[in-house]
Amino acid sequence: MQPLIVVSAERFFRGGTIKVVSLCLEELAAAAAGRCCIRALVYRKEDYPVLPGVEYMDFPKARTGWWRRLYYEYLLFPRLARRWKPVLWLSLQDSTPPVCSRFRAVYFHHPLLFARIPWRMWLNQPNLLMLKWLYQLVYLRNLQSNDWIFVQQHQLREQLLQRYTLKPDRVWVIPPVERSSRGRELQTLTQPDVFRFFFPAYPYAYKNHDVLFKAAHILAEQGIRRFEIVCTYAADENAYIRKLRKKYPADLPVRFTGYLQADALKECYLGAHALVFPSLCETWGLPLSEAAALGLPILAADLPYAKETLSGYPKVNWLPPLDADAWAKAMKALMEGDITSMPQAPDVKRQSAFELSWAQWLEQWLPLMQVER
Repeated sequence: MQPLIVVSAERFFRGGTIKVVSLCLEELAAAAAGRCCIRALVYRKEDYPVLPGVEYMDFPKARTGWWRRLYYEYLLFPRLARRWKPVLWLSLQDSTPPVCSRFRAVYFHHPLLFARIPWRMWLNQPNLLMLKWLYQLVYLRNLQSNDWIFVQQHQLREQLLQRYTLKPDRVWVIPPVERSSRGRELQTLTQPDVFRFFFPAYPYAYKNHDVLFKAAHILAEQGIRRFEIVCTYAADENAYIRKLRKKYPADLPVRFTGYLQADALKECYLGAHALVFPSLCETWGLPLSEAAALGLPILAADLPYAKETLSGYPKVNWLPPLDADAWAKAMKALMEGDITSMPQAPDVKRQSAFELSWAQWLEQWLPLMQVER
């Protein structure tokens, strides 16, 4: 009987998280072919590709509340682990359930723990503050129980090592996308009738939607209206967005698409003239990578996560994340075809001694599993 790897990701249901889980399972399935089997605990198995050696289990009630998640991780999953006897339990969602398995690993990618966010933003969505406290009080207690801890960036690895007593050889960097060299030359932008700024992000307060709304209002008051900001959520998605819309005029040039499936999202990227990304905290920022792969100009928050993700990219303008006047000025410059103010992002890639892919990590782990058996 082949050894079993359990991968838990039952709370992920949309956007970049689905992409991250799919990439992980694809690499693990290819590397583990014929040597072990994988059981993936997911929200909806139809969101994922059919892979050899991978069995999916649906958990459609996983997002019905945090008590449900605590029940799964502290009661249900330990019972399942005793029944299945996995050699490895890999949690892709920041916390490790107290399961009986020889090896345990966690993929740590929640930005709120290390976020420095103004209190007024927490007040807009107090449930996010409760989530931050929950992670600190409950989930991080199990951090030390892992044989491996994975993060998406080197700057996150350094923060974990500084804050918690962890051995450096237990904390590894697995980027959610393949790092590639992107060196497209700067070119003068064409001036369309309507300049389209794209912001694919869920309506959380820390994504900093407010600075874009305010920048759009500043431009509109200057008589500049040949642009729109395209947001990938509904106009009444949550209380935060409803409150934000009431704060500004109804004719603000902001368009709401609602949640987009992969094909529609790709069409929005192809129809955009620039990406705007003012988020105050991310563990990677997948839209940055996706826009860079297409060679789009990017207006990004001047923060460490964005600088590592866009390391060496030649078409990015770094802006103070809370300065709406600076965002309005940069947006106006792009609409006028001025891209000369975009210096190439410095190459901040760190030494890759602790960076690897899922497949490379599995190749390191499998010999250890054979020894333990």
